[in-house]
Amino acid sequence: MGTTKKWVTALVAAVLACAASTLLLQRSHREAKDRRDLADLTRGWNRRLGELRVPDGMPADRVTGEISAYGMTLSFPATGDTSPDVIGYSVLLPDERGAPVWGVSCDATAIVVCTDLGDGYTLLQELDTDNSDPATTVRRRAGDLMVEARVPGERPDMVTRLRRIITETHVPDDAELLRLLRPDGYRTDWS
Repeated sequence: MGTTKKWVTALVAAVLACAASTLLLQRSHREAKDRRDLADLTRGWNRRLGELRVPDGMPADRVTGEISAYGMTLSFPATGDTSPDVIGYSVLLPDERGAPVWGVSCDATAIVVCTDLGDGYTLLQELDTDNSDPATTVRRRAGDLMVEARVPGERPDMVTRLRRIITETHVPDDAELLRLLRPDGYRTDWS
């Protein structure tokens, strides 16, 4: 019976070792995929990822976003009966004039009315024109970046909330960036 017990013990140890090595291999594969995906999803951003900030309290499971050479944009659903359907949040790279490289500038007076809210905040009311839809945006310079939160329509009631969205932020870790930027089924290579 002693030989059988040793043999069973050795077999159990071998099965456990195989299971453990399989789990470690799967974890290593998942971590490598996460690194590839993050590098691919952020390749347009030519600055440190630590310069990106995201709003606190965002419903991370319902956010869509992307990063390009112009910055990062996120969209997430608003909550409450009087809220718009979607809030847009952006970290933008301004051009040499201090306007966003891709976005509405306060110089475009035919389509936007800008109001200085003080403390570095600007309210942009986009008008309903042939080439723009009405929108309410609060924007603020953050060093050499520009941060803004935006809702569709004329929504002066949202200004305080939009201001809070761009003020109450944090630097996301890699896992959070992946949750925000990687759509379901995303693959960096299809091999």
